[in-house]
Amino acid sequence: MSYHNTSSGAKQSTTNAQRQVAPDGYHYMPDGTLMSDAEHERLFNQPPGVGVSKEKTIRSFDLSTDDVAASGESRGFSVIGDVGAGFILEITNEDTPKKYYNFQTQAFQTTKTGLDETLTKTNYSGRIVFPKVSDDDQYDIYLFAKADTKHSDYKEVRFADGSLDINSSTGSNSLLLQKVIYQYLDVTVTISTRSITSGITISSQVNDTITTSRGRSVGKTPFTITASVAADKEIKIDRTPIENDILTFVERTIGSAPVNIDGEDLYPSVSDTDTVDGDFSAGTLNKIVMDNNVASNIVVGDKVTVATTLLTDTVDGTVSSGVKVVMDNNVVTKMAVGDRITSSSSSATQDALFDKSVVTVAVLNPDGDNVKEFSMSTAMAIADGATLTFAPKCNRELFTVAALNPDGDNVKEFSVTGESDGLGILDGTTLSFSNRVNYNWPLDNVYGLREGMKAIATNLLPGRGTNITRYEETATVLAGEVGEYTYVKNFAKAIDTLGAKPTMSKGIVTAQTGNITFGVAQKLVLASDAINVYGYGYSMIESLSGYDITLSDLEVTLDTITTTTTAAVNNSTTIPVAEQGSIMDDISIMSGIGVNPAVVNPIVTNKAAATGAGNLTVSAAQTLESGATLTFSGAGRVATITGDIEIHKIGNSSATFHFDLDKFLTSS
Repeated sequence: MSYHNTSSGAKQSTTNAQRQVAPDGYHYMPDGTLMSDAEHERLFNQPPGVGVSKEKTIRSFDLSTDDVAASGESRGFSVIGDVGAGFILEITNEDTPKKYYNFQTQAFQTTKTGLDETLTKTNYSGRIVFPKVSDDDQYDIYLFAKADTKHSDYKEVRFADGSLDINSSTGSNSLLLQKVIYQYLDVTVTISTRSITSGITISSQVNDTITTSRGRSVGKTPFTITASVAADKEIKIDRTPIENDILTFVERTIGSAPVNIDGEDLYPSVSDTDTVDGDFSAGTLNKIVMDNNVASNIVVGDKVTVATTLLTDTVDGTVSSGVKVVMDNNVVTKMAVGDRITSSSSSATQDALFDKSVVTVAVLNPDGDNVKEFSMSTAMAIADGATLTFAPKCNRELFTVAALNPDGDNVKEFSVTGESDGLGILDGTTLSFSNRVNYNWPLDNVYGLREGMKAIATNLLPGRGTNITRYEETATVLAGEVGEYTYVKNFAKAIDTLGAKPTMSKGIVTAQTGNITFGVAQKLVLASDAINVYGYGYSMIESLSGYDITLSDLEVTLDTITTTTTAAVNNSTTIPVAEQGSIMDDISIMSGIGVNPAVVNPIVTNKAAATGAGNLTVSAAQTLESGATLTFSGAGRVATITGDIEIHKIGNSSATFHFDLDKFLTSS
């Protein structure tokens, strides 16, 4: 181990009077910690001595802990404190084996070394030269207070995940004050194009890139990018691009199940119907066969209800008090296990008892000897001739589709799950299926997301996506009367971390679990899907990527389309040409030698085919020679976007910023 000391001040030592009683070979430091004499000499290159003066204080250690550029840099530092305060400064990197910074050679070496100094004035200044790297690096900074020196009082700062932020913390409650500096490879900023709604099919594109260091800035820099469509397509300019046309996006993963919001209608509408094929009135299997392949009109999670009119039948014989009832007809044609029974008879008392109690069909043909008999869940008195009505169990309790073709042997079968077992369904019954939808869903990472960002995925409604927004259910009190007011009955945040701590790495948040709320309720098929979340404009781009950018002098231009006539034209609006590709009806304006100058802006009103040779129809008759070159403006195949970008703050990783072409271009 080697240390160097450029100070001319004498080294300090402790007095016998200041030393406390300690075991042999040990002594107490000024802050009360016990240290061996050997360790003291190893750290400070001096044994515990005598004649120590008053304890000195290191008041601050000033060193920028910003990320170091990959190309390396020289960075100044200052140790500020009392005259006579002694310190040892060590800097190591993460190489294997670990290397130490040599303040004399300004290079890292495997032999342990550091800076050993005593303040001869209140400020010691120096520089550290960080080298160029080919991979990410980390530098650990150790500032030791020597004998009779202490650090200023410790003030602790912690990150959002509860871990210690040593760079923001100041002072120390021991002899050691520690900092850390990271050095990362350069990041790349890519400027590109994208069609978010797929209105424009990009066949090829040319991007522009900027390479720079993390956490820095880039002055105004010009860029040029292009996007091309296929030969059978054409594009036109609707307007000049603006700042809100540029975006960035992140990919996130939806959780395995949605979250219910109080008051939310989970099954707002019937999505499909089908007819039961077979007698499932006994309600013992909770598996039902339908007329059609269930995968064509049912999805797991659908709510199941009966769509047909309630069935009735007449009691054949008085029931004085019991559970068995004989009916006029075969019971499997009128009822199923679980159906609720209500009565309509000449006895108001009997009917009221049925209304008050929840009496259900328990067993069909309970003794196996009478197909017109069933048993009830509760003993009741029923008059002969009373009309009983049977309401399906799934219309009063929640039953949902559990699996399609649950046994793998019948594509027309599905199984149900519900709040209680035993769902009986009659043969020929029409069932309604209602897709479950939810506004609120868990997400693996909500960090950087903001209300108003657009989420897009194949299974996101409507179409290709929806915005992230808060959910509010309101209610009106005293509607139409004096004092009428509306209040929020149920509410869900657009983004809710639920109080969870973020995941952090090297002081940077890498993930934050939470829930998001969509502007449109989403089907269960969304579960576990990957989605893209898009942020438009400067503010949302910074939230998603950490980049603070400004655009200026934006412009979009189209290439010029040219072709030649394949035959002479004599005072005709029909123009035969060698190629029709990228000429747009009612947009493209024709010009060229021979085009009638007295006719202003002859416009192509029709073309015979998307590409290839054919006849164009124009808005004014022309007389042209065969082989004449014609030029068409207003539409083209290649869009070129130019402008300047200024990056006020670089994010922590490479990023791509896309111009959403659908915002300012149209393709046909």
